[in-house]
Amino acid sequence: MPFPPFDPHRALAWGPVVAEPIRAALRWGSGHTGLPVMLVAAIAIVVAWRAFKRTVRFVVQVVLCVAALAVATRFGWITW
Repeated sequence: MPFPPFDPHRALAWGPVVAEPIRAALRWGSGHTGLPVMLVAAIAIVVAWRAFKRTVRFVVQVVLCVAALAVATRFGWITW
């Protein structure tokens, strides 16, 4: 069974479904803080970016530790 051709409208159809709760959360934050929606959105983007960077850094450290333990086990330096 062949795959249907790529349809960009169908591929991006999930956009409005995801965007509406984000818009509602930004409006709620703006209404409860008295700050403009654009400022609340900018703060949310900065906080999300910092959390993403920390998460990526943590995942890289865990992967490196697991790789080091696997190599040490493979060479027989560590026995379990």
